[in-house]
Amino acid sequence: MPKLLFATILADITKNIGITTNIVAPINNITHPQLVNLLIQLYYGYMSWQFFISVSVVAGSISVLLQRLLLHRDKSNTFAYIVVFQALVALLVGTYAVINGFVMPDFGKYWLAITATCVLFGAGNVVYAKTLERVEASIFSVLFATGAVWVMLMGIIFLDEALSARQIIGSILIFFSIAVLGYSKKSLKFSKGILLGLLTGFIYGLAVALWAYVGRGSDVASWTAISFAGPSLVVLIAYPRSVKHMKSFLSGAKLIRMALLGVTFSIGAVTLLTAYNKGNVSAVAPINQTSIVITTLLAIIFLKERDHLPKKILSAIVCFVGALLIAF
Repeated sequence: MPKLLFATILADITKNIGITTNIVAPINNITHPQLVNLLIQLYYGYMSWQFFISVSVVAGSISVLLQRLLLHRDKSNTFAYIVVFQALVALLVGTYAVINGFVMPDFGKYWLAITATCVLFGAGNVVYAKTLERVEASIFSVLFATGAVWVMLMGIIFLDEALSARQIIGSILIFFSIAVLGYSKKSLKFSKGILLGLLTGFIYGLAVALWAYVGRGSDVASWTAISFAGPSLVVLIAYPRSVKHMKSFLSGAKLIRMALLGVTFSIGAVTLLTAYNKGNVSAVAPINQTSIVITTLLAIIFLKERDHLPKKILSAIVCFVGALLIAF
């Protein structure tokens, strides 16, 4: 009786907020799996894009810290890390997608964008990892934010979008924040890590734009799983010798950190794409930029990245303001 009453109430709620359920059995014969499925549909139909982008920002910031630990402190092999990490996220998200009905993207429509996304993410992950080996997480978040500038330029070049004075100012502020990081003893010097970080922002800016484009017309979980499996395969084919270094991720602290990274990054990726699907890009993108400040603060607190603290905080704030100007 309690289950019947609960299920009836849920069915009425989903009907009122416009969610179409796939429960075909009479409500009095509803099974436990059907009830769980109804709860999932209610959850995703009712939660707003603000909730999903908030979860994504926090999960993404935590992921950067875990990646810094794996790549810098644990001295993990770059290519083995990429293959294992990307494959793990693909497995976790893919399992969720299969349970809820895996749907392949429309390859006839998106084949070029899908191929380019996998190749760009494959190359981007290599540069991404090399950057985190050399620079602190608090600095990386600022460098990575330059991707917003390249996405903006893609829209201007390929979509004939207008360039506003606000966007120009935002772009200047972002690169000024990089200059703040590179300024030392009355001279401007950019280390190899900073240059790699700028390249990472460029590659990821292109990849994320294509990823969101395909995601708009695809099942969120299914496309997310494919977008992680593809780059893992690309890197494995390019660096087959990375296989012999994968055993190190199967035990000890590396296993725990990799498992946590897989879960947090999976949550961050799915919730980000869900937020883009539920809300307008112009509204979602600015909130996503708060990860710049959150990552910096978390790195200062938990990784004790406190060298040149005023410079890092100033750079993060300036970069955040610049990203907001571009996104709005």
